[in-house]
Amino acid sequence: MSSREQILARLRQNRPQGPALPDIDAVPFITFDDKFDAFRTLVRNLGGDAVQLADGDSVLGVVQQRWPQHGRLVDLTVENHEESPSPHAWHDVDVAIVPGELAVAESAAVWVSHADNQWRSIYFLTQKLVLVVPRDAIVDTMRDAYRRIAIREQGFGGFISGSSRTADIEQSLVMGAHGAMAALVVFV
Repeated sequence: MSSREQILARLRQNRPQGPALPDIDAVPFITFDDKFDAFRTLVRNLGGDAVQLADGDSVLGVVQQRWPQHGRLVDLTVENHEESPSPHAWHDVDVAIVPGELAVAESAAVWVSHADNQWRSIYFLTQKLVLVVPRDAIVDTMRDAYRRIAIREQGFGGFISGSSRTADIEQSLVMGAHGAMAALVVFV
């Protein structure tokens, strides 16, 4: 046995015991007393916002109050919403209102995936993205979210969090680098 092999053998014999790994199936892993408040705080840090729809208010009313001078608005949450023959037709959308299925408090992310999600380009081409999420569809962690979501046949689903931004070019923050410049999550 070479000296190298002897040294490696002694190291293997005297290897310290590492710390025990956390039980990822432990319940609860992380919980928030107020999931909405945790979500809203983080999404604001990410450049977005979150509101709970008050009785008598509408999503469209909240959008028009926040952005009264908006341009083209597409609302995919209404039954007879605008259709597009091509994903490129969304290039001039100023505000897109889209359904979200689930919100995650720990990451301020919203899961989007639905049956009529034919042209998912609207999530990334719009200037202002409004995600409409059921009030009771907010979970504590991504782990909880993955237990509840299902990737359907259309082959697209994704988590969207806050407005798009990057700061990798000369350390300058650029909003709307890869998608919407503003994001609003409305819990209904």
